[in-house]
Amino acid sequence: MSFDRITGQARAKAQISAWFATGRLPHAVLITGQEGAGKRHLALELAKAINCRRLPGVGCDSCNSCTKADSLTHPNIHVLLPLPTGTSRTGSDAEQFAALRETALEYVAGGATSRSGSNLPKDHILLLQREMSFAPTEAPKRVAIIFEADCMQKAGANCLLKILEEPPRHAVFLLVSTTTERLLPTVVSRCQRLPLRPLTAAEVRDQLVNEGVAEARADLASGLAAGNGIRPANVGGDDFDTLRDLVERFFDSALSGKEDEYWGLLDDLGGRPDKQRMEGFIGLCSAYLRDLFLMGLNHGSSVANTDRMPRLEEWSGRVDPRRLEPVAKTLDAAIDSQGHNVSPQLLLADIWQQLRRSGIVSG
Repeated sequence: MSFDRITGQARAKAQISAWFATGRLPHAVLITGQEGAGKRHLALELAKAINCRRLPGVGCDSCNSCTKADSLTHPNIHVLLPLPTGTSRTGSDAEQFAALRETALEYVAGGATSRSGSNLPKDHILLLQREMSFAPTEAPKRVAIIFEADCMQKAGANCLLKILEEPPRHAVFLLVSTTTERLLPTVVSRCQRLPLRPLTAAEVRDQLVNEGVAEARADLASGLAAGNGIRPANVGGDDFDTLRDLVERFFDSALSGKEDEYWGLLDDLGGRPDKQRMEGFIGLCSAYLRDLFLMGLNHGSSVANTDRMPRLEEWSGRVDPRRLEPVAKTLDAAIDSQGHNVSPQLLLADIWQQLRRSGIVSG
């Protein structure tokens, strides 16, 4: 069934089941959680379950409604996601939503959609408001999924607030966001929260194996992805080894103060890497930094990068783990600010410079 496709998240699934069992599905749900927790897929599965004809509230995955929901061609399911600033928004309402559906399919699959310099414009919120006011045609509810809801401009957020304050009876709004900090508090207060927890290493491993990743690779990748805000797809793909090599060059250049090496690896990473690649790179930086903490505390048996132990031992001999906390905070800020009008180059420069300023560089 639909929710069986979602890895882990037993508590969130139980909450959804309770809503349907009691007939108290909220008119607005805010799905939150770090990257890799499954927010995007859960939102789509919930939208599908709401309108399933055979198993309402569960989703049969085979009826006409479920099939259309999977391909985002269901006339009663509408999606919004950030667009790069300056993107042309022309055409009829139907044409604009069709274009958004195509982009959303790639986005949900973890494709190259980038949030850098992106926003959810007010006119798309108004467009959504119009669509959601119409009675549903093929199912009991109209469902709106707003991905990266924290990218809404203030005018758009205020517009959405008006809809949430007086929602149509047949409408359900699903807001998806990594953080609530950039959402209007009044918008958050109108939603039922559905937080997702980080996946465990075992859950990530099982997901990767089910997707066809070799077990040895899955064992290693799961340890890196779990708890580091990395989507499993970003560590199980073909780019994984290349990204790890780039991250190691990044740390090497910072720990030795070699700026030439830093600029060289930026060229190899790409002048403007897409969101997926940046997430993977910064997430792996977090994993390596955590390993350095563990090495400094003599807990080498707990590191995630088990096959990079010689490199970790070399670094740990030059690092005071007590001085890594500022770097960790910089990485956390970088993860949180991705896509919010901050260039990848600036994010990486901040991390690299923090490594040096924290007194990690030896000699």
